[in-house]
Amino acid sequence: MSRWRSFILLLAAICLAAPEGAEAKNHRGGGGMGGGGNMKKDVMGGKKKGNADAASVNPMDPSASRAIHERTGLIETGLKPVYPDTAVCLEVKSPFASPTRFDGSERVQWAYHGYHNGFDISAPIGTPLIAIADGEVIHRYTGGQLVGHQIFIRHAPEDTGLPVWVYSKYKHFNKLPDLGVGQRVKMGQFLGPSGDSGTAGGHFPTGYPHLHLSVYTSTSAEYESAENTITPKDVQQVDPVVLFLNKNPPVTNSHAARDLPDADKNVVIAYKTAAGKAVPDSARIIWPVACTPK
Repeated sequence: MSRWRSFILLLAAICLAAPEGAEAKNHRGGGGMGGGGNMKKDVMGGKKKGNADAASVNPMDPSASRAIHERTGLIETGLKPVYPDTAVCLEVKSPFASPTRFDGSERVQWAYHGYHNGFDISAPIGTPLIAIADGEVIHRYTGGQLVGHQIFIRHAPEDTGLPVWVYSKYKHFNKLPDLGVGQRVKMGQFLGPSGDSGTAGGHFPTGYPHLHLSVYTSTSAEYESAENTITPKDVQQVDPVVLFLNKNPPVTNSHAARDLPDADKNVVIAYKTAAGKAVPDSARIIWPVACTPK
């Protein structure tokens, strides 16, 4: 009896151990798949939350507060580009900080609280877009709605003659430009063809071919890079028309531009002709699309 009892006890122990072992395996599997997945989700969730918190003080984030956007320059300046009498230039159809699109419709509130963080130039698909100044490509990305194909170029003070670093962002190319990060470009160099990437759906069911140009300035060459954007240190959001102001000392932010007398707010643009000539010859910053003779 003692032998049989020992055998039964051993058999019971084995039976009890099997489910426990299976449960432990599932738990380890859950740790690797489910538990690990939950852990990863928690970490990513925390990261997302952290990014959201950081984004609330990042002036380049569409969801930052209106107060931050306004403080860093996303305000109407009253500047108006003046185009040449002897050439035809594609014109701004929706200015910087405008609450409306080119057709007068209101902008979405979830992006920059409805204020335009650049200016729009309507441009047929395939229109050559050019570099506004010498500089270095520092970011390239393809995103979804309101983004499309985009690049950032960093322009040093010696590139522009301005006492700040200028960062230009071009959006909605027809295809992502064949320019590598770190590549230098010259003023007037072809960057890529205009397009309507990132514009289809919403207000424009079939898309809106145009260039969206955003300009940022900083006293620093430093910037942080993420998958979808870059953020210069101590960044200011700037009306792109500011770049064409001929002032001494130079005006390099939207607040100073807004405070100019009304008589100084009609700003003659510099440009490049289709033949490659800069007008005026001394220009170091030009319109992002070449102009054609009348």
